[in-house]
Amino acid sequence: MKALSDLTEREVLALAIANEEEDSRIYRSFAEQTRADFPASAALFDDMAQEERRHRDDLCAAYRGRFGEHLPPVRREDVKGSSRRPRVPGPPSA
Repeated sequence: MKALSDLTEREVLALAIANEEEDSRIYRSFAEQTRADFPASAALFDDMAQEERRHRDDLCAAYRGRFGEHLPPVRREDVKGSSRRPRVPGPPSA
């Protein structure tokens, strides 16, 4: 496990892309969980998810321009000392 300061530029950018993807999925999950009872909140989460996807797309374009297509598999869990997110609860069981 590497420290953030030990990652290459390529790995840092790949980590940022992975984080944006994860953030988008979390916001989409929140949107789905709130849509029936709180449609305005769900719309806000949808917008936040879209913004994270735009961030990801921008980072991917920067990565592609600098390093090509292959993204190394770097996740938050792979980086020593990186902040851990609490588990996002899924929808209640029916």
